[in-house]
Amino acid sequence: MVYNTLMRIILAALNAKFIHSSLALRSLKAYCTAYHPGISIREFTINDSRAHIVASLVDCRPDLLCFSCYIWNIRQTLDIAETVRKILPECKIVLGGPEVSYDSEALMGENPYIDFIIAGEGEQTFLEFLNRCKEGTEFDGIKGLSWRRDGRTVQNDPRQPISLDSVPFAYQDGFQDLKNRIIYYETSRGCPYQCQYCLSSTTGRVRFLSMDRVKEELAYFVRSGIKQVKLVDRTFNCKPDRAKEIFTFLINLGGNTNFHFEMAGDLIDEEMLMILSRAPEGMFQFEIGVQSTNEMTLESIRRKSNLTRLESSVRRLIEMDNIHIHLDLIAGLPNEDLSSMARSLNQVMKLSPHRLQLGFLKLLKGSGLREAARKYEYKYTSYPPYEVLSNHVMSFSELIRLKQMEELIELYYNSHRFERSIEYLAGQLGGDYYHLFNGMVDFWRSNDYFQYSHSILTLYEYLLAYGSMLPLTDMQLFRELLRFDYVLHEKPSRYPKGLEPLPDREKISQCHEFLRREENLEKILPLWKGRTPGQILRRIQLEIFQYRMNLHGRAAYQKEQTVLLFDYQTRHGVLRRPKIIPLNI
Repeated sequence: MVYNTLMRIILAALNAKFIHSSLALRSLKAYCTAYHPGISIREFTINDSRAHIVASLVDCRPDLLCFSCYIWNIRQTLDIAETVRKILPECKIVLGGPEVSYDSEALMGENPYIDFIIAGEGEQTFLEFLNRCKEGTEFDGIKGLSWRRDGRTVQNDPRQPISLDSVPFAYQDGFQDLKNRIIYYETSRGCPYQCQYCLSSTTGRVRFLSMDRVKEELAYFVRSGIKQVKLVDRTFNCKPDRAKEIFTFLINLGGNTNFHFEMAGDLIDEEMLMILSRAPEGMFQFEIGVQSTNEMTLESIRRKSNLTRLESSVRRLIEMDNIHIHLDLIAGLPNEDLSSMARSLNQVMKLSPHRLQLGFLKLLKGSGLREAARKYEYKYTSYPPYEVLSNHVMSFSELIRLKQMEELIELYYNSHRFERSIEYLAGQLGGDYYHLFNGMVDFWRSNDYFQYSHSILTLYEYLLAYGSMLPLTDMQLFRELLRFDYVLHEKPSRYPKGLEPLPDREKISQCHEFLRREENLEKILPLWKGRTPGQILRRIQLEIFQYRMNLHGRAAYQKEQTVLLFDYQTRHGVLRRPKIIPLNI
């Protein structure tokens, strides 16, 4: 194979969603483009039609078509690669990525249209491979490459990790093709931990990008007005002093960019907390992996974590209220049965994270748990994403129950549409969130709600019906809290059934009289001066509650009639959370 003219090289990826982008493709292009300028990137999603993707790729008439392969896109990628090869028989197919790095020989044997596979970190391997293509010589000695010779697969030796500073900045071409997408970035590769469910445990020591480059490139994102940068470092603060320096730099830099980090909670010390307390609200977002609070489980997956220190740090971060905190749990880990899972979930929920991510174990190719599948009696899907079906302590039906619980947590907790009502229900159950959502699973199952999609209105009605089945000390208060949650997020044209406000003609008349007075509008609604009460009420909502809705603390609700004005605002046509104004009427 030799190319006397400029090779047409397409780097392609099927991302999980449109807002995602591929850092891997951009790193490969940046590393090789000085020597091979004919490289182009094409990105699609797994939801795009195969016909559309094939037509787009064929239209490029590539000499080399290279796909980035992960558990979420491998099936579609193989189908598309095979189809393109039928249309363009001279086009060579190259695969890379974690999903093809551990069984390349078998994969090439099963799929004869695959010409090459690059295992592990691809930059240096890909450059050497392109050089050989240009020269027309054999591919012996290119570490990390699998290829075909005389009808059989040749698997070269693996490649050792390269210096991260040898990889040019992935976004040197700018962001023209990344509008409304998340930008991914790395300041390190590798992970210091040995978690047996994760492939990062196999990548060796952690390598860092030089601090000068990190600061220069982070500043470039901020200057360019990028909305969100998601760092893919497996444990960003594994070197705490380095993390503190970067946090300090970003805080001093300012700007409106949100930075998402994967953090080890137990490595957040007092000095780091003090630095983070200075961060503007919305600048940082942390995803902290707890995975389990069962010590036996953590030991079996070789995950070292000081849970006491983790809880203390997370509690402090939540109290600071300037950083969005995600906490992760994984269902299906060894020695974590349903009762243990309940304890883990309750222990995490007591920290009041902004988001709980309940994931389900996948036995990834090359991971320690996949190799130990027989020991823990794992059954898992033979197709990607290799999700666990059962193990020695968790049955399939129990995992399905947890999946349904995760769906309800997403709807009722992570959406933040039901904050006060869910908090009240959990409090009535002694803070037992597992009991709360486990009972909700039974309620939804008994009504066949899991089979259908639901409107926002009906979700409030379902929660009201479920709450009425619980031993609540004050059902009227729960109904009021649920109505408060609804009005906070939806300017009502109509109310969920059972949450309609009680008519109070005298109080409503007083509210209208309040809005007629210019001096009142001057104080609380200056933008609406000169408007009639009817015109004002199209943009605001007046609600009469029979309890005092504490706006800065939720510990106690006194039975005392309260009038609240919800001043809704829109931005680019989207309703934003309203400003809430108590009226002394």
